[in-house]
Amino acid sequence: MEAVPSGSQTPWQPLRRRGAAVPLRPLLEESRGRTITPDSKIDSTPIQAEPSELHFSGFQLGKSSVKILKLINISAKVMNIHVIPTQTTYFQTTYTKKCQLLPGLAYTLKVEFCPDEWRYFYDCVHVRFKDKENLVIPVHAYPVIDDLHIPPCVDLQAVPLGQSVCHAIPLRCSCPVDFEFQVFVIQQHEAFSVQPLTGVIPANGETRITVTFSPQQYETSQFTFQLVISQFNTKPYLCTIIGSSAPHLALRQLEENRGAVPKELKVPPHGSKLPPRRDAKNSSTKESDKLKRDHDDANHKLPPSVDVCTPAGVAKMLIKDINKLTLKDLKQASPCGGTPGNESGKMKEALFLKKVQQTEKEEQANHLTFRELS
Repeated sequence: MEAVPSGSQTPWQPLRRRGAAVPLRPLLEESRGRTITPDSKIDSTPIQAEPSELHFSGFQLGKSSVKILKLINISAKVMNIHVIPTQTTYFQTTYTKKCQLLPGLAYTLKVEFCPDEWRYFYDCVHVRFKDKENLVIPVHAYPVIDDLHIPPCVDLQAVPLGQSVCHAIPLRCSCPVDFEFQVFVIQQHEAFSVQPLTGVIPANGETRITVTFSPQQYETSQFTFQLVISQFNTKPYLCTIIGSSAPHLALRQLEENRGAVPKELKVPPHGSKLPPRRDAKNSSTKESDKLKRDHDDANHKLPPSVDVCTPAGVAKMLIKDINKLTLKDLKQASPCGGTPGNESGKMKEALFLKKVQQTEKEEQANHLTFRELS
């Protein structure tokens, strides 16, 4: 016997399951007749069973599993009870009865289950006490799908209008028993569809549920369905699918495809030597040196006597008589074998060209000086 905390001494009530979708074809045998007690008598029952039912959900052949059952005296009187254990060979019940059951104390029963085939098993524990009806504690054992994982929420990628995307949810079964399933749509949306609505999960196999999203307008859509498996004491699985669509998605995908990096421009594999990277400082220095060389070439085109970068050169340029030709210019303007009449015209033409060239050189020199000073 065990002492039970006073907080647990509440009137016993039968377990009432919440409303859920009914399994399609439970793997059940015809259960034995049970002693059904009216609610008025249940409320007055002085013995409370914890838990009110025993479930061996999922098992392996040839391996034993144990569940604990407590019978608590919730009345204010000493009770003398008689326990009738399970009767089948698959369930073995053991407990120790030492004396009468005092108020607040409990008997502890161990129920051991060892299966030899894949099917549903049922048995029960009866409790009898003076001037009261029997208390029945059902014992169930059944195969279940242990490796079934249904995501509660799935967020799909954005899809352009006129296109579709499919998402598959796998249904796996690791035990050698077939299980039927059925899909119920809880929150419908015109952009979603789910297939199939009914089917069978094969033994030691896999099947899939496929959800298709085809957006019809720019919005975020939501679709919820419920999956029910044909196994005893099943609980429905809820799954919500979220999909969206936005403008210019097709154009973005096209640009991403066009902007894909070609093979010859891809990053080399790890361990390969990369070409040395140029230093930004060295490159800028080279560019400045190139500009200086260009400036020097332009300055070399000017006569060496004209150096506008120094005060002496500027003074020499200002006092120079541009109307007077140099000896070199005279030789170029008077070719050998020319007549005296033509020589005077050529002299004037050469003088004019000399002035034009000199003006251009001065403008170029002033421009270079302004750039260097700035």
